[in-house]
Amino acid sequence: MKLNEQTFANHAALVDSLTLQISDHLKSAIEHYGQASFIVSGGNTPKPLYQELCHQHLAWDHVTICPSDERWVEEDHPDSNFRMINDTLIQHAAQDAKLLALKSEGAFSDAPDLLTPTINQMHKPFNVVLLGMGEDGHIASLFPDANELNHGLNAPHSEPVVSMNSESKGPRISLSLSALLNTEHIYLLITGEEKHKVFEAAKAEFEQPSLPVSHLLARATSPITVCWSPAE
Repeated sequence: MKLNEQTFANHAALVDSLTLQISDHLKSAIEHYGQASFIVSGGNTPKPLYQELCHQHLAWDHVTICPSDERWVEEDHPDSNFRMINDTLIQHAAQDAKLLALKSEGAFSDAPDLLTPTINQMHKPFNVVLLGMGEDGHIASLFPDANELNHGLNAPHSEPVVSMNSESKGPRISLSLSALLNTEHIYLLITGEEKHKVFEAAKAEFEQPSLPVSHLLARATSPITVCWSPAE
């Protein structure tokens, strides 16, 4: 594990730094590969980052973006990660970026197979994966209380998309841990004292991981940059 921990006085300073770091990676990927792939987190915490990142001047028409996970709702639903990302990141200079959806037609149980081609069209390894972390130690929609957690943590590379039935969060679609790890750069965005305590506990159980974020730390071969601020 190559861990780079960055601490910021406030969320604004974190956003400023992370905006530059991610845009530099995307620019470098476009220069080297002619395209860039960017996996992004949902939720409220990354919204200010996306609102800054979309003003960065780079060849966004060569960038493909996909959520790390999604609620099983339509793309225009208020709780949709796709909608939030589209409204905050696919704007201004970044309006020509390609945003993929982790939502398919048909049954929820069929979604992983139907969505795998969506992920397979992206440049691999991904150039940047941006993740958040919950106070329960979840990443993406790999929730500790999901019946399918073990599969989500251990699915092979041929199964990059998994369905998660969380008792607390309901049906979700998520990239598997192996898919999330197949990247050049991982960023873990953490805000607040409680989440920081969870992260420190996750580091302590490195040898015998139990939390989803602990499995991320234990199995990552690419650098993980942890960006933390006391509050949003």
